[in-house]
Amino acid sequence: AGPGVARARPRALRRAVAPDTRLDALADAAHIGWLDHGGRRIPLPVGPSGTPASDPLTVVHADILGSAFWWLAGVQETATTARDAHGRFRIADSLQHALGLRARAPVDELRAFLGDALRTLGHDVPGRSWPGGALWAVALTHDLDAIRTPRLRSLGADLLRGRPRQALARGFGPDARRASIDALVALARRHDARSTLFVKTVGSGSPHDVPYRLDDRFTLHLRALESDGFEVGLHPGYASHDHPGRFFDEAERLTDALGHAPTSVRSHYLRWHAPTTLRIYERHGFGRDSTLGWSDAPGFRRGTAHPFWLWDAGEESDLREWPLAVMDTALFTHLGLSEASAAERIADVFAEARRGGGVAVVLWHPAMDADPLWARRLAVLDAALSRARADGAAVGSLAGLDAARSRYGS
Repeated sequence: AGPGVARARPRALRRAVAPDTRLDALADAAHIGWLDHGGRRIPLPVGPSGTPASDPLTVVHADILGSAFWWLAGVQETATTARDAHGRFRIADSLQHALGLRARAPVDELRAFLGDALRTLGHDVPGRSWPGGALWAVALTHDLDAIRTPRLRSLGADLLRGRPRQALARGFGPDARRASIDALVALARRHDARSTLFVKTVGSGSPHDVPYRLDDRFTLHLRALESDGFEVGLHPGYASHDHPGRFFDEAERLTDALGHAPTSVRSHYLRWHAPTTLRIYERHGFGRDSTLGWSDAPGFRRGTAHPFWLWDAGEESDLREWPLAVMDTALFTHLGLSEASAAERIADVFAEARRGGGVAVVLWHPAMDADPLWARRLAVLDAALSRARADGAAVGSLAGLDAARSRYGS
């Protein structure tokens, strides 16, 4: 709209875009625009600074769609080379951190503004729903970084360290790693839900991988879980997210074990190299990824709690991102939170997903060793899922929620 246009046409929502708008640059936290809506100030990383009018009967001098695209396309990730030791984009280098957004999902807030504005102008804006008509959802996922304890090696290591009691427990007691996987499966069933289990097939990889073999017994267990509604996805090795040959070998091993190709994938250590990782995953036929979350904090890295199609070289890809929102290691390892503080951070994320009608994707790992803290921390997730159910959330696996979402027309 030109500068002389003061009002929008009847039943039309118009926005004015500055001629020098760029969609490929970092945003200056001190000079971004803001949109007031629903009692919140929504950051606009694209377009002029200031606070434009939010009345739909006037021209909105802000690039709302460009700002949404800026978040979803991950411009802030590709416009900077700042990374941690594992090559991951850090929350400390993000606009979210600079603005103190914490668990906010600005893209969903912009969507709400546009929906309300169009309704005010007399348009019917269809809502979205999840299974059973639920207005929001929680996706339960687990990365199986290890599936069993190497008993002889653990026994010897504990004895050498002078820990005979732990040596006996790990060498001859129940396998803590396998028991924790069973506990995660039981947790999902207890909430009348199913989950996604991301399985590794990497051989002798990097020091950051714990290689394991899908023997016949565990493969049969995975197939039985699939028959019960659980989903099995691929968890590529540490060095496979940007290496087509390694990735294809691992994907084929899982396909052979399951008898069908998996459709969901998540990188080990949440490693992502744009656009290489996207293209590798898409080329092998994966339809869902759930890598793009923060490794060091909960929240919505791409600004949304909704699944969205990833963007590649000016076009939508065939890979839909289910943005990771909460990870146990971010809460307890990186942030060092207590169980009570972790519960509060999970509640913040769940509240944002509920507010925008989206999905909070949760990643909870099995235990690596016998650790009493693991059971206490699992109880935090258990309580959070109970509250989510009470708040009307659908809970399920990525594939289950995706299929139901399509079935319910959203």
